[in-house]
Order: sequence, then C-alpha cells, then structure tokens
Amino acid sequence: MSDGTSTVERFMAVIKGVCQKTGHPMPPHLTPLAEGHAIPEPPPLKDALETAGLALDDAQSACLFANIVNLTITDGRVRDRSLVELAAETLRLDRESARDVQESLEARSQVNAFRDDDEWALFCAVLLAMAAADEEVVQSETAYLQRFVPDLKHIEAGKKFLKEKADTLDEEVARLSARQKRCLTAHAIGMMFIDGDYKGTERELLESLSDQMSLAQRDQDRLLKGLYALYNVSVLS
Repeated sequence: MSDGTSTVERFMAVIKGVCQKTGHPMPPHLTPLAEGHAIPEPPPLKDALETAGLALDDAQSACLFANIVNLTITDGRVRDRSLVELAAETLRLDRESARDVQESLEARSQVNAFRDDDEWALFCAVLLAMAAADEEVVQSETAYLQRFVPDLKHIEAGKKFLKEKADTLDEEVARLSARQKRCLTAHAIGMMFIDGDYKGTERELLESLSDQMSLAQRDQDRLLKGLYALYNVSVLS
C-alpha cells in the first residue's frame, strides 16, 4: 500500500485479511467504514499488521486489536491464539490490556449460557431496556439484538417481560449464573456503545444491573474496556 493509504484503508486491509483467514463475515459495525474507500486485497497478515502498527496511534491500535480478537472467536473462545499474540505485539498492547480485551469479548460470545425460553426472554428484556434508556431506539440497536438471539420470538418475549414484569428485572438478573451475568453485562455494554453515542442514563442502568448481579468492579471494568475498544471506530476518522 502506498504512502497515501488512509488510516481506514490500513485498518480495513487487516480486517479483510483476518476475515479471510478465519472465515468470519465482516461485522456490521465495520461495514460502513468500507464505504467510499478502495480496500485492496490485503498483503500477508503479518505484513499488514506491521504496517498498521507503525501507522496507527494507540487508540486506533486498540480498536484494531479488539476487532481482530472478535473475528477469531468461535463457540465462546479465541481459536487463533498465534494471530492474537502477533496482533498484540505489532499493535503495541501490553499483556494485561490484551488479556482484558480477549476475556471481555469471549464473555460476550458465550450466549450458549442462556438455555431456555425464560432465560432468553430475560436476556432480551435487559438489552431492550438498555436500548430504550436514552429514550431513542435506533436501527443499529435493533439489529444488534436480532443478530445475537437464536429466535426472534425471544425479542417479543422480552418486550412482554418489560411490559408485564419490569419491576422484577433486578430480582431475575440476580439469579443468573456467574457466566450468564458476565455475558449479559457484556451485551448490555455492547448495546450501549453500538450507536456510537452512549448517554448517562445508559451508564446508570448498567451500574444498577451490575449492582443487582453483584458483578465485581474489576469484571465490569474489563468488559467496558474490551467493548469500548471494539466499537470505538470513531478514532479512525
């Protein structure tokens, strides 16, 4: 790529290469970045990462790393650790930060922790409440929820839960397993960040849910760190 290559093009060249390597599709939150840019066929990933590492600042590198990790996860776990380690090294992430991002994104992907219809209704109710916390549900939030639930009937069940049993939401989330709590919190944070403009009311709801679930502050901070990096694509502009 020439010296005139833009930050977005460098970023997306790596992402395109990772998608080809892992077989994962381009995540919806990244597809708008490609609009208006000519994303060439990527060079070998090692070369593309080294070029990106030299060109991107720390925030941009953190965003790229999080998105690489996200694309290496299958069935709740990172499946290409050598790629993740190479990305952390070339993008200048320290070991603790890299681990925090990986663990937060693995936690989000473990939706198989939710098994029956009642648990999925609760999952959807929490995410619907987060989407509505800023008094405006946007298309990206609706699409986020549809992407992660196994059956759209659960979204309708979540709406019914909020209409009929909203006052029991705190009590119900407190009963979830530790794995379910981390996964649900990660998705609530994802819903908070997906529209690119999170508000104080959303953060207040997140704090309330975390308190009800007795989620350790360290766990909440790790989840916030990883999901913020994943969706912080505004640093590329």
